[in-house]
Amino acid sequence: MRYRIEYADGRCCNFANGRNDLLKWLKLLKDETITDIRKLYKSGASDSVMEKYGKYIGKGA
Repeated sequence: MRYRIEYADGRCCNFANGRNDLLKWLKLLKDETITDIRKLYKSGASDSVMEKYGKYIGKGA
């Protein structure tokens, strides 16, 4: 599964390939303001998973 990490102020976003990669990014981005984390599907659709992974933001994932 692929994830997109979106930042405040309309800056670029990062992509993570899988859950483990996402958790590594969240650990590295502890000082950034993240506005949303979206799960990307092959069909092009996406769902917000901010509630699920929000607890990892700013922590040592």
